[in-house]
Amino acid sequence: MRKTLSIIIVFCLFTMVLVSCRKTNTNNNTNNTSSLVSENNTKLEETDKPIYNKNDILVVFFSATGTTKGVAQKIADITGADLKEIVPEIAYTSADLNYGNSESRATKEQNTQSARPKMKENISIEGYKTIYLGYPIWWGQAPRIMSTFVENSDFTGVTVIPFCTSGSSDIGQSDDKLAEQANGGEWVQGKRFSSNASVEQIQEWINEMNNQYTKKQMILKINNTEVPVTWESNNSVNALAELVSSKEMVINMSMYGGFEQVGSLGADLPRNDKQTTTNYGDIVLYSGNQIVIFYGSNSWSYTRLGHINLSEQEMTDLLSNGNVSINLKISQ
Repeated sequence: MRKTLSIIIVFCLFTMVLVSCRKTNTNNNTNNTSSLVSENNTKLEETDKPIYNKNDILVVFFSATGTTKGVAQKIADITGADLKEIVPEIAYTSADLNYGNSESRATKEQNTQSARPKMKENISIEGYKTIYLGYPIWWGQAPRIMSTFVENSDFTGVTVIPFCTSGSSDIGQSDDKLAEQANGGEWVQGKRFSSNASVEQIQEWINEMNNQYTKKQMILKINNTEVPVTWESNNSVNALAELVSSKEMVINMSMYGGFEQVGSLGADLPRNDKQTTTNYGDIVLYSGNQIVIFYGSNSWSYTRLGHINLSEQEMTDLLSNGNVSINLKISQ
């Protein structure tokens, strides 16, 4: 099975919004207050108040003892995903999970390739594009109830990211076998976590996957010149990648303050603004719906998106000679 690292964390709602901007230019330490306007000095008009509530991420898990549930909950908290539990029609007792008993329920199931324990109720994955799929490792494999779930779900158009918990065993080939049994889907290399996996460890794993995807996939051009970008690993970048995943985005930028170019995304992205002193090449999100690219320096509250890996002179040549347009797209 071919495994592809690919995660698209998706949040997308298009709207035009009224924006105003008060910035401090650190080059001269003076306050500048100005509304962002279009080239003909007409303010962008607000149409609809943005509501950011679309969620296409789901965490599905089976947990007989609560260990996998703990990791699944942390993943859901980090990603903002929905959370659904695979519940067996007949719950597993401690006796059922006795490794030392060849006649225990779980032992018999794991030794029977065709065993398919029934679920208490079916789980719908309709409308989700990314699914984290969690389970414990039993006898070196995924519990047979996971086969019940994947064989009865349609993963077409879905990126599936398996994860497991165990005392010592790795994920092994358990994710491969589930992918073989599943109806479609793009299955990513799975990850094993211990029972005491921290939020920081899980966050790092999610960031690594996101960063590999966005670095490889999202392309930025300035006036049709492709520039090398190192993208941040955060929800804002993930949402931006999703925004341009189906269609290339062209943004008309405007010079501002003698140190930046700014343009409207036409949509609100998740934001985590922090007081930031920018430098040439920095790409930031301002007010949740403006993309800003710097060829100078400024200090304000932004969410970092990335950095263009060019020299100060190269950035100045690209951005300081009038308004530009930028293109954002996902490479094929």
